[in-house]
Amino acid sequence: MVHALLECWRILGREGTLIDLRPVHSNPPLEVISSESRFVPGHLVDEAEAVDDQAAHEAMDEVVRRGYFAAQMRDSFKFASYWDTLEGLLAYDEKKWRDTKCLPVEVVDRIRRHIAAIDGRYRIYIHNTIHIAVYGKHGTPED
Repeated sequence: MVHALLECWRILGREGTLIDLRPVHSNPPLEVISSESRFVPGHLVDEAEAVDDQAAHEAMDEVVRRGYFAAQMRDSFKFASYWDTLEGLLAYDEKKWRDTKCLPVEVVDRIRRHIAAIDGRYRIYIHNTIHIAVYGKHGTPED
């Protein structure tokens, strides 16, 4: 990853800016929300890419330490994804998450039981944390 960041440094203009924007893989909770209630049936298992998160942080720290970039801002924010039906969530799971995330069967069962017990419309939410950082290019790195 350091090599890719050095390539970014090479092609950026003199006062270039690098924006690091990516999800943090941290087993976010699912919520079923209706006009009557808010229910948390469990979490999406999203640990497979946590090693990549750590490697990305370490690579960025390394190029900052070496003087290629200077951190100008680091923060995070919540980003909500939602589905109007359990079937929509399951279709999304099959299409997008099959190889990277796990929607546990027991969580799906809890959602089904909860939906059967409530009256009316509901939405299923997942609140992911998104990492954002802005780095300015330095003209003369230390190495």
